[in-house]
Amino acid sequence: MRFLALLLLSTAFLRADVDTAPLEAWLKRQASVRSLEADFIQERTLPSLKKPVTTPGTLTIARPGKLRWDLGKPAKTIAVSDGTTITLFDVEKKQARRISADSSRAKSFSMLGDKSFSGGLEGFTQAFDLVESRMTDGIYQLTTRPKDRSMRGKVGYVFFDIDPAKSELRAIELRLDDKSRIRTIFTKTRFNTDIPADRFAPSTEGYEVR
Repeated sequence: MRFLALLLLSTAFLRADVDTAPLEAWLKRQASVRSLEADFIQERTLPSLKKPVTTPGTLTIARPGKLRWDLGKPAKTIAVSDGTTITLFDVEKKQARRISADSSRAKSFSMLGDKSFSGGLEGFTQAFDLVESRMTDGIYQLTTRPKDRSMRGKVGYVFFDIDPAKSELRAIELRLDDKSRIRTIFTKTRFNTDIPADRFAPSTEGYEVR
């Protein structure tokens, strides 16, 4: 009983140290974002490699529900979500696979298009436990843990880097259960542009679809 009390006390103390003001300002801005196109550099750090593997790419979002990741220039991997299903394309192998948007693998792709980012702080904390926050060189850095058990089995922690001056996301990092990390650094973001509908309906012609 004493152990439980100490655990609850330490958790409350840790949560109390989280400054949510920059997070709330960023989440508030999401209400005005109907679409987004962002160039990024993705770094994957593996325990077996001395240097991270870097890949350029593009993220495209149209709300509600539509999201697309293009990894590589030209793209070698494409992940497209219509809000219900995610289709993963391996361009070089000409293979495509459809998975439910509710699966843990799908959620790692569709996280930024999820309703947890459009429901304010309440919606965000329904999806993530807030662990700690700090300011580093003018950037608000927030450490979180996914609440969804299936996702937490794959992704232990999610780190957000937010520019509080512009209320813009600068980077997001996933710490995976195999001790690897995937860090996506956004280099150029364009808001509320007109995005063609076929951007989220790529053809599977010529692909082996599973």
